Amino acid sequence: MLLFVSQLWAQPKTASFPQQSFYMGSGRSADETPRHEVSLSPYRIDLHEVSIAEFEQFVAQGWNSDVYWSSDGLLWRNKNPSGAGKDHRSAGRFETHPVVAVTWFEADAYCRWKGGHLPSEAQWEQAACPKEGRFPWGDDENIEAVWYSGGKYGHLQSVLTKPVKESNPTQKTTDGLTHTVGNVWEWTADWYHSDSYQTHAAKDPTGPKEGMWKTMRGGSFMNLPSYCSCTHREPAPPVRVAYTVGFRCAYSETPP
Repeated sequence: MLLFVSQLWAQPKTASFPQQSFYMGSGRSADETPRHEVSLSPYRIDLHEVSIAEFEQFVAQGWNSDVYWSSDGLLWRNKNPSGAGKDHRSAGRFETHPVVAVTWFEADAYCRWKGGHLPSEAQWEQAACPKEGRFPWGDDENIEAVWYSGGKYGHLQSVLTKPVKESNPTQKTTDGLTHTVGNVWEWTADWYHSDSYQTHAAKDPTGPKEGMWKTMRGGSFMNLPSYCSCTHREPAPPVRVAYTVGFRCAYSETPP
């Protein structure tokens, strides 16, 4: 019954990726090395980040259902029954903007409620940068295409997220994904380690089995373009709550 209730809500639009290989990483930073080939099983990923309105549906319908939470997530939720960021995750924002101030545990539970999961780093990177280069459009540091610092760096009154579906056409990926760089950092499923790529599996890599930090991707409206690249990796504790952190979900195309 719980799964049926979650399916009453309209499913988000997604982009599909067939089984294929791509080159992950770069030589620009130690934790992005080496650049290596990985193969991914078919999956889908949300075209846009999860919005405030979408997350509030989960709060109303799925938050109190244990089935959607990991074991560590349940421990966290029991200590934070209203959510750590409830009072300020939507402050100054509209329902069409990305939900922010959500922990990794909340993001993970939401994606389970939607019948999916947080994307692995490999899934996120392949979807974010289908072209060769650091950004969805290639390798040029086109700051006008990135929604960083409100698009007007230095003008603090302009510093805010953009609606999840509103994007400069230049910034969209060829598959239609918006804000894969800039806007908000996005949680991924993987634990972070600076040497992860040294031991990556060639097929469906998932990172270390445990750790202290989860990996975020994509940069935010408060970051300079150097952080807003498809290959940049950012560690953060899973309990982190920040105005600059959101997420999107991925979905398996075949049963696990």
